[in-house]
Amino acid sequence: MSYGPQPGYPQPYGPQPGGYGPGYGGYGPRPQSNALAYLCAGLFLICGVLALITAIIGWDGSADNVDMLVALVGAAFSADVTGNLDFAISVTMSVACTTLTFALVLFARLDFVRWVLGFVGGVVTVYYLYAIIKLLADGGGKYIAMVLVSLLLWATATVLVLLPHTARTMRGYQRKLAQGGYPPQPPGQYPPQQPPQGYYPY
Repeated sequence: MSYGPQPGYPQPYGPQPGGYGPGYGGYGPRPQSNALAYLCAGLFLICGVLALITAIIGWDGSADNVDMLVALVGAAFSADVTGNLDFAISVTMSVACTTLTFALVLFARLDFVRWVLGFVGGVVTVYYLYAIIKLLADGGGKYIAMVLVSLLLWATATVLVLLPHTARTMRGYQRKLAQGGYPPQPPGQYPPQQPPQGYYPY
């Protein structure tokens, strides 16, 4: 006949079912998938390539594709700044090169790159919102297609890259988690490095 733990005696210390770590049933912190980080990098690459193509098409300002010209970043302000599309082409080229560079670096899952792309994407998204409103107000609704596509791409990439779940896929976050020890233990269980108070195994 066997007896269970008696009142006043410490509970036996050993492997607990459903715990964490090698000594607790082999369950550790659930690894984070890197797919979201790579998805964000891919979306920003698409945004950067689209901006680069738009800048190349409107390089001399004489392209007949009005839809692409109005999709230049800064086109809504060109008439007030330079009187032609030079300003918009320069801004679009700068945005494209910056985005492509940091999107490639994002494949290395560096956290600061996420914030740089989030800032650039946020500024461009706000601009495209303004451009759509201005086009509609000026009666240019038939040229809105490419601006709308650009807005959707930039907004999606920006929202995804700033999500907390994306932050958890970055190397810095994972390194911090690895250095922080074990995750919180369920009630009644002890981390392997901290035996119960008052328990002596001899």
